[in-house]
Amino acid sequence: MSDEENEEGGETLRPIQVKDEGQFASLVQDIERLVVVAYVAPWCEISKALAPFLEETAQQPEFERVQFLSVDVEQCPNVAAARQLKSLPTFQFLLKDSPIMPTFSGNNQEKFKGLLEKALSKRNEQMAEYDAMKAQQEEEAERDDD
Repeated sequence: MSDEENEEGGETLRPIQVKDEGQFASLVQDIERLVVVAYVAPWCEISKALAPFLEETAQQPEFERVQFLSVDVEQCPNVAAARQLKSLPTFQFLLKDSPIMPTFSGNNQEKFKGLLEKALSKRNEQMAEYDAMKAQQEEEAERDDD
């Protein structure tokens, strides 16, 4: 599923506001992009206070290959229950729906940014390994064809 678009200029809305379980399941399965999920609630003051920071972070060019999602736990209670959240806001850093960094809860923006940068670096390492393995398999297949 592609990023949602703004009706006015076709700009990508980031983070994507997840509407239901199906959309969430589809978005977190991305095999190539780091997916950062913010679990929030409308009644949570910290979630409200962090929203502008998350929007600003999601728009930064160095994170253009990162999929940012915002999950309202009131709107998607089954998603929240499945993730066994203990507090809000909570953040997950996923690659193909698997955590690649520890889950983080709270409002420490510097810690969030540090984890985000480490997660992106880890994703890049994993993708480089995947690309190398795939290239090796293709070479072996070509040799077998000869």
